[in-house]
Formats: sequence, C-alpha cells, structure tokens
Amino acid sequence: MADSRHKTLTRRALARSVAALACAVAAGCVHQPAKPSTPSSSTAMPGASSASTEPSASGTTPARSDNAALDALRRLSLLRPFEGGIDTPLVHNQIHGYVMIDAANYTNHGLGETQFSIRRADLSLLHDLGFGWLFYADAQIVDRNLEFKDVYVRKQTSTFGVVTIGNQQEPFGLEQYGSFRTTTFLERATTNALAPSRSVGITSSDFRGPWIWSYGFFTAGTKDEGRTQRGVALTGRLAYLLKTDSGLYHLALDYSSRRAGPNNDQHFKSSPEVALSSGDDFLDTGSITGSNKVQRYGLEAAHVNGPFSWQAEYMEAHLQRDDGLPPLRFRGWYGYASWMITGESREYRESNATFGAVVPHVSWNGHGGGALEVGVRLSMTDLNNRDVVGGKETNLSVGVNWYLDKSVRLSANLVRAIDLNKPGDPSSGKHPSAIVGRLQYQF
Repeated sequence: MADSRHKTLTRRALARSVAALACAVAAGCVHQPAKPSTPSSSTAMPGASSASTEPSASGTTPARSDNAALDALRRLSLLRPFEGGIDTPLVHNQIHGYVMIDAANYTNHGLGETQFSIRRADLSLLHDLGFGWLFYADAQIVDRNLEFKDVYVRKQTSTFGVVTIGNQQEPFGLEQYGSFRTTTFLERATTNALAPSRSVGITSSDFRGPWIWSYGFFTAGTKDEGRTQRGVALTGRLAYLLKTDSGLYHLALDYSSRRAGPNNDQHFKSSPEVALSSGDDFLDTGSITGSNKVQRYGLEAAHVNGPFSWQAEYMEAHLQRDDGLPPLRFRGWYGYASWMITGESREYRESNATFGAVVPHVSWNGHGGGALEVGVRLSMTDLNNRDVVGGKETNLSVGVNWYLDKSVRLSANLVRAIDLNKPGDPSSGKHPSAIVGRLQYQF
C-alpha cells in the first residue's frame, strides 16, 4: 500500500463507479429471482477458461434509465462481445480471455486520488491436436508486464487419469491451484507467498469416489507474479469430498519438496491483498543465500451449504541452508466466510477439487437479477524467522461481488492491515486501509 504509480481517475468516472456499486447494494438492482434454475456442474480442467453461454434473461430490450452508469452496465451485460469464446472450426481452435480493471483509494490519499489500472488482461488458446490430445496456451498482461502462464499438452488416459505435460501450476493449495477469475476476494491471501508457482513438468490428476488427487514432477518455470522456480520438485495434493445433507465438505493435504542444489538462493514474497499498491512489497524475505531445499506443507478445509460457505488454509515452508546455517520456518493461514444473498451456491469441481465460477440464477437485464455475494476474510503470513526478517502481515478484508451474468462481475473490497511487523521497515506498526473495486469481463 504505497504511493501511486498509475493514472488518476476523473471525479466523474469515480462518481459513476460509486453509483453503480451503491445501486447494487442499496437500491435493489440485485434481488432474488422468482424462479431460479439450477446451474449445471462444470468439469473444466485447471487452466481452461470458462465459456460464457448464458442467454439474456429477457428477450426484450429494457427501457433506458436516467442513470448513465446503469445504462452503460446494461449495454455491456446485454452485448457481451465474443460471448462463449471464439471458435475456428476448420483448425479446431477455441479462443477465450478476460480483462480486469481495478480502481483503488488508500487512507493516506484524498478521495480524488484514486488509482486505476488494468490488473490483468488474458488471452488463451485451446487447440485440438487429435488422438485425444489438447494444446493449451495462456498469456497475460499482469500489472503492465507480459507473462506466459499455462503452456501445455493434455490427454485423458485410462491408467493415469488426466496427464498434463508443460508449464503449469503445481497442485498445491485451494486458492493457488484454482483460477484467479473465480476467487471470492479480488486478490488471493498473502499465504500464496508460501505456495509453489508455475513450473515445467508432468502431472497426473484423477478422482475415484470421494478421493481426488494430483501429483507431478517439476523443474524450473516461467516468471509467475514476479516469482520463478529453480531446481527439481515433487508436488502432490490429495483431497477428500464428503457430501452430506448439510452440504459438501472439502478436506485436502498438500506437500511439495523442491531441491535447488548447493549455492542456490530462495526468495519468498507476496504483494498485499490490494494489488494496485506500488513500490516494494511489505512481505519480502529478499534473497536467502545457500538455500538448497524447500519443503512445503498445506492443509485445506471448505464447506458449502447452499448460499453459505466457508474456506480455510494453513501453509508452512521449511527451508534448509548450507554452511551450517540454521533452517528456517515460515507459515501462514487464512479463513473466510461468504453468503450468496440471492440464493446461488458456489460450484465445486470434482475434476480438480477447486471451486468454479458463480452462475446467477437469472442474468441482470437492467431491472433485476444477477447474483450478490458478501464475504469477510482474515489472513496472516509470517516470514520472520531467526536471522531472516521478511515481515509479518495480518489483514482483514470485507468484500461484495455482483455477478451480472457469466461474463460480467463487479466487485469491491475493503482491506485493512491490522498487524504489520517488520523491524526497520517504515510501515511496521501502521494500519493502512484501502478500498478497491473491479470490473471483470470474460469470454
């Protein structure tokens, strides 16, 4: 939560954004539809974009409103360019993508000093190679930097389940392994500093009854949110799904062991849970020299009972060092609860034991519909241990999500740091806050 590095929004644009969000919360633009329909369960594999194929809730064009912001949202919701992606049947391609536009205001800034940025812009390609093989490639602009994310080939096999070969997310963590597009809050919790990122490797994923597992062998990978992996690793995730009359329960164990070899450095860091912040990250160990092995452990738990759900994770990273230096232990956790006010339920994907996108019962058509969700999260990550001072951060976040349809989502988060502990850092002991909003469109 540092000084601005982006352009200042005009007061008129800020007023329209505030008006739209206020309408969602206070003026009744979102309400419980009279006849909800149950959305179908998705079985999409990790990394593949979700297509937006839901038709408009009304076949007629709604009357024009006197509110310019609502008119703009209505046109976007009804237009939905490239809805469902772009198909090229002759060469068996599907093209999907999304864009996230963020605006944020900080406690140390005036109300007119609002930052805004394209947080992410994504374009992905899915190509049928034949003989059951699929090729997937994904490129993103993340905070004005181009990063190649998933680039792999994949096939469903009878013996090893789904086999994936290439650059991919290592199977570790419920938030980390799931899609960034479907997180309840605008940013993952700071515990992502302890989880492995993307690497080149081969994985196997399958499920039998209540058990769902993924495991793989990995080497180095591309830059992912400013992080890169080195050495070789074995990473796995085992989940158990329990279905009861009171909803479903998800429990999972995560493990990763990465050996980088002698004379290698390790680096643990996490951006704050408001990604428009600029400057150095508060949680940052810097380069830890002589780090030859990292072992990571994780516990996951989640419960969904109709419109109510909660989710929690705990992670640890144990770092071995050369030259007789003592080992290091970093840890973190988060927990949150959410409520779908309009009655929808979070979709669970048994194919990879993660949560998918929220699908409104009725799309917003300018007069009503869509889905409204509220949530609260508490998170803590501690990168202070022995001679390494990487910072300890505890955050409280409150979020509101308005899902207009499968394609358009408006969100707002209030994030407050309730504990910052990093001796020597000017932010240590302070309690900064930020309000951030996002417009997300995907196709």
